Amino acid sequence: MMENENHLERTVEVEPGYDPGYFPAPIRQPNLGYALALLIIGFLVLALVSIGIAFLGQSAHLLPANTAKAANGLPKASILLEAVTFGVTLGIAALVFPRFWERPFGRTIEWNPAPAKRFLLPLAIGGIALSVLAQLLESFLTLPKELPVDDFFRKPSDVIVITLFGTLVAPVCEEIFFRGFLLRGFAITIEWLMTPRTDEGRLWWMTADSLSQRSMIVAGVITSGLFAAMHAPQLGFTWPAVGVLWVVGGALTAVRIYFKSVAASSVVHAVYNGWIFVVIFFATDGFRHLDKMTGH
Repeated sequence: MMENENHLERTVEVEPGYDPGYFPAPIRQPNLGYALALLIIGFLVLALVSIGIAFLGQSAHLLPANTAKAANGLPKASILLEAVTFGVTLGIAALVFPRFWERPFGRTIEWNPAPAKRFLLPLAIGGIALSVLAQLLESFLTLPKELPVDDFFRKPSDVIVITLFGTLVAPVCEEIFFRGFLLRGFAITIEWLMTPRTDEGRLWWMTADSLSQRSMIVAGVITSGLFAAMHAPQLGFTWPAVGVLWVVGGALTAVRIYFKSVAASSVVHAVYNGWIFVVIFFATDGFRHLDKMTGH
């Protein structure tokens, strides 16, 4: 059965830009169970790291006793905590999950870097265009004068940290989870629910060599909504703005499906975020006058 499955995987259409030596992901992985496991690992890591930092900080008298001073350092601390949590969680998953999949981590989530390298410039241009479109759409919205995300734009040093994190770390981690785990997980679940409980249906389920485009599109709509909802607290639950992010998530999903590459959607996502910070940089005279952005 394994030999037949490997043969089926090699017959899958792998263009555009695929590395000839890179075979597609196994059809039924990663399922939603692994996405849930990744979330649980992430929450456990976050809790342990938070407790560890608090314990060590108090023991070494490194944490400010004054509440105002503690709040002043909150943006950098929260970004550091999030970066460590992302890194440790994905590190654990990359070590453990392939033992169950019997395939490399990158292959199973369809990281597939070849299209990202081959089409780097078009993908980067697409990221800028998507960012400009999102900002244009948001310009027609009535947003609150102050949003929770504004807390990261009080001091130039905070903005530099969030720029590096938002351009280099968050896009990759979010794409791996949403477009690597959840997209395929939902598509697999949708196909399982739609498969007739007949001998023919069971035979198709056992022998199918790809996920259907319909299931991937439906899964893309769902995961794009979840992607937007994750950012809702930062936007003060301003739902029109969340809707714009749903559109952005849909565009990232389209890139990922078209190129069969999480690396490709990560490039677009990184450039999308990076262009936002470029605009902020010039609008605030090199982050020196952040009051122009926050209104303070």
